[in-house]
Amino acid sequence: MTNRSLLELSVIIPAYNEEKRLPKTLAIVSRFLEGQDLSYEIIVVDDGSGDKTKEVTLAAKIPNLRYVTYGHNRGKGFAVHFGVECARGNWILFTDADNSTPIEEFAKLWRSTDRYEVIIGSRYRADSHVAVKQARARIILSRLGNLLVQLLILPGLKDTQCGFKLFSHAAAKKIFARQTIWAWGFDMEILRIAKELGYQIKEVGVTWYNDEQTRLQSSRVFTRTLGELFRIRLNSWRGIYGRR
Repeated sequence: MTNRSLLELSVIIPAYNEEKRLPKTLAIVSRFLEGQDLSYEIIVVDDGSGDKTKEVTLAAKIPNLRYVTYGHNRGKGFAVHFGVECARGNWILFTDADNSTPIEEFAKLWRSTDRYEVIIGSRYRADSHVAVKQARARIILSRLGNLLVQLLILPGLKDTQCGFKLFSHAAAKKIFARQTIWAWGFDMEILRIAKELGYQIKEVGVTWYNDEQTRLQSSRVFTRTLGELFRIRLNSWRGIYGRR
């Protein structure tokens, strides 16, 4: 499964107006990866930021860092998609700019790479640990949303929205090439595509911290993501995701 012409790991960090949180996250991620026995790259994908995300990224002088952008805001899903297109690693991890799932949790996912090609972090397994919880309203919306996700497209997966997912190079390239959703529902779509292409998905409990600086408006995001969920179901029914 290993291609020595590639790096062993690409870490994709999508970023939109992250001048405040990104420098700390980059330092933590870099320090962790420097301590691992693997070759790697860190790819910051700037989703059309209007602040100094570019400047603070380049000023950080992080080893093995690549900064890429496409000039205007297109959504987190597109940023991750673009990062996957750029990635050279045998394994491709995407994680959030706020480090809400600490990069150290990568070790838990890495243990399953000998048996799975799609491995996802989960906040809702028995072995998960939510160190800083969300507000009650957001928790309720999240769990209601997951019930619908399990009912309509991904039975058995407890948490599709945790922003900490690991793919083999081959799986990532095949899955993300079929992606059509660029906003918050993209996680659900790529996992549905993975299922339809025959990949088994390994869900791993991780530690997770809610960041109170997160700018999401829960009700608005829930409504939009609900619409994307039904779109995924329709796409699946129409067979547009193809076969392996």
